[in-house]
Amino acid sequence: MGLSVGWSGPVTGDAPVGVLVGGALAKGAARLQRAVRMVEKDEDDAIHQVRVSCRRLRSNLKLFKKVLAGGWSAELRAELAGLALACGEARDLEVIAALVQETAGGEDDAAQVELISGTLRAGLADAASRANTVVTSDETAALLIRLQQTAAAPELKPRADERCADVLPELLAGAVGVFTQEADKLQPWTPDDDWHEVRLLAKRARYAAKTCAAVLGAEAEATAVQAAKYQELLGQHQDHCAAADALVALLPAAEPPLAFTLGRLVERHRAARKPLREEFLTLYHRS
Repeated sequence: MGLSVGWSGPVTGDAPVGVLVGGALAKGAARLQRAVRMVEKDEDDAIHQVRVSCRRLRSNLKLFKKVLAGGWSAELRAELAGLALACGEARDLEVIAALVQETAGGEDDAAQVELISGTLRAGLADAASRANTVVTSDETAALLIRLQQTAAAPELKPRADERCADVLPELLAGAVGVFTQEADKLQPWTPDDDWHEVRLLAKRARYAAKTCAAVLGAEAEATAVQAAKYQELLGQHQDHCAAADALVALLPAAEPPLAFTLGRLVERHRAARKPLREEFLTLYHRS
């Protein structure tokens, strides 16, 4: 029987890392359940909270991969990815609709801008309805039960009995290292998809650091804060990329006056990428 089974002390550097695994999964499952209840009550920002909860759980499963035994973690990550994906369209359209309205200026035809915004809002309503159906389904309820059961007794490798202080620095360094490896490659002309991938890695590093900070303290917390700064800039960049793509998708069916307004908005969102890339690269290479 591993040392992490039945551990009753505080989760400090001396605690087996398996204790932190179970605790992180239990907190993640509770967070996801609260988000699902928000959807059931039709509360604001509920779909977004489901998506964030799924991502944090997937990040922790990735972080602790070296101490998890069997194939259960890969199965849970796949299910959580599916749930997050089901919420993704609604959240993306919510952000895009608000950003398009914010980016439109006085020189744009107000009626055309409202038509574009209305189209995006209609898509948002449909996407939100589909997301609600998935989030409140029996499959999601079953996933929550599996998460709770797994958190109570996760299948772990012998290394899970090693001290948190000995294992967590290596695990966190791995998450940060993957981010750094890809961020080092970014240039002002790098394709949008590569910038998006680095954003996801920054988010994963941030979540990993937040989980480790409960034990490692100030240094890990500082890593989380820095990763959050990167994530914020890269998130703004991705929002403009997504907005441009969504507007381009409306072009084939647009009449000339609407197409003209769409084109102006697309170029505006694409132009917004440059200062955000420059700001990120400056911050990243200065850090």
